[in-house]
Parts: sequence; structure tokens; C-alpha cells
Amino acid sequence: MTLKSTIKEFAAFLGNQESILDRDYPRVVDQSRLLWGYAEFSLYLEKLLVTEKGRDRGGFSFEVILELDKLKEIHERRFPRKS
Repeated sequence: MTLKSTIKEFAAFLGNQESILDRDYPRVVDQSRLLWGYAEFSLYLEKLLVTEKGRDRGGFSFEVILELDKLKEIHERRFPRKS
């Protein structure tokens, strides 16, 4: 199951476009679906986007970063952190 098919706001954001995450990053999609609705989701995204010192990673394309950022925004709106 894809993120686009399970998160209606994400599908609306993408419109007719295919999700690059769904197409090219199945492990990220699986982990995101597992953590969706939990505070750990935001931590997972932060870990994906930050390159640790001494670790060699190619990073994500700008389009993938936009998708991750939109997912983070949707998640924060739907599941606000409790103080």
C-alpha cells in the first residue's frame, strides 16, 4: 500500500503526480506507514533528513524532500504533539 493511497491530504498535494517516495523508496514508505500517528514519525523524518558527521550518504532529491516535508506538515496537523 502506498502513502498516496492511504493519506488523502498527501494525495491531494500530489494531484495527478506519482509519489517519488512510493515509487523509489519502499523502506521509507514502510517505516512511515508503521510510525504514522505516533510522535516517532517526526523523529524518523528528522533522522532521514540530517546527515550524521562521518556518514557518507547521497541525500534525497529536492522533490523527495518536498514530499517528506509535506508528510511532516500533514502529520503535525493531524496528530499535534501533546504538551
